[in-house]
Amino acid sequence: MAESAVAADARKLLQERRHPHAMELPDELQSLQRFHGHLGVYVTLGLRMGAIGKRRFGHYKGLRAVVTSEPEPPMRCVLDGVQFSSGCTMGKGNIALEAASEPAVSFEKEGHRLRIALKSGWREKIDREMSKEKELEQSVFYYEIPEDEVFDIREG
Repeated sequence: MAESAVAADARKLLQERRHPHAMELPDELQSLQRFHGHLGVYVTLGLRMGAIGKRRFGHYKGLRAVVTSEPEPPMRCVLDGVQFSSGCTMGKGNIALEAASEPAVSFEKEGHRLRIALKSGWREKIDREMSKEKELEQSVFYYEIPEDEVFDIREG
């Protein structure tokens, strides 16, 4: 028996409430959301940091990463973002987490180093504005912001 138009509209509305703006997310953020379990600012920033490292060093073979973060979520979520995009994973043992008050990642490969950190003032802004109700909107914002506006990237 065919679903009535009213029932179909109600079902669609319920799905949109469960997954607000899911169709508006870029594919990479949808994949990150499935990997991490939800989206948030710190996992998205980790994705961006890991992508910078991968772009700079190429394949993860020989690449090591040290992520610094507060030891508890939400900031610790940066670790999953770095793993997702860099290819450095806990399982392979080529990534480590160290406690710090600011999120950052240091990559090393064949004697070359790269450190990616939030620019001064961004962590305070993020922590002040972060909310569960706006996590998708905020994630898209931090996914799209030019990296030179939010990250301090240093070689050596």
